[in-house]
Amino acid sequence: MKKIAIVLAPVFILVAAFGCGKDHDAPTFGVYGTTNAPENLVATYNAGDDVVNLVWDMTDMDDVIDFFVSVSDSSVFDLGTVTPFYVNTNNTVSPFSFEYDATTYVPATVDSTILYFTVSAVYNNDVLNNYIGPRAVIDSAMVVNRPN
Repeated sequence: MKKIAIVLAPVFILVAAFGCGKDHDAPTFGVYGTTNAPENLVATYNAGDDVVNLVWDMTDMDDVIDFFVSVSDSSVFDLGTVTPFYVNTNNTVSPFSFEYDATTYVPATVDSTILYFTVSAVYNNDVLNNYIGPRAVIDSAMVVNRPN
């Protein structure tokens, strides 16, 4: 039994070495590099309606089917409480806009806070299926003096 183990041990080592030694190709992200981020994002708080108005530009609309907006309560965007949602817009003319109801994110008991926003284009074509592209530069809006 000991001789069988001595003979089989190198065989197992060789099988493991050749089986695990296959050079796996890393996935390529070159196709994603062709997508653009929205530009000139501006978030403005409208105290009268208790909403944040978002406006941005998108120069290249090829294969863009929607926009994806995210809001965070932290200046380090991804470390905060992030709430993403689709805009579901059929806008084809820039600038694009969206009205965000501040009451959905900030409780009425909070008098003031800063919200951070970003927006991404959603792409759909032969290669990308509902792919959310790169984010716009993050902008913030101060929600203050909220009506009671």
